[in-house]
Amino acid sequence: MGVREEVAKLVGNPRALHKRLVDYVVRQVRAGRPIAEVLNDPYVTNRAGALDRRALLEEPAVVDAVGEEVLGGLRSQLDSLAEREAR
Repeated sequence: MGVREEVAKLVGNPRALHKRLVDYVVRQVRAGRPIAEVLNDPYVTNRAGALDRRALLEEPAVVDAVGEEVLGGLRSQLDSLAEREAR
């Protein structure tokens, strides 16, 4: 299964950890932090691998907070990182 399929399985995940990460990312972005900085925040990286962080970029609340145009480059970077981690 490819990275995109794995990401699709994680989006909307009802796990409490995933929901807390979505909430955290949205709060931080709305507070003015750049999304790339938030995704590299120890709170996020200690709780989520590249695939989980990539899935955060597909969450509707995160897309609304950040904007679709900003997310394109980050998605590509995390896709590459997730593929390397999967090996």
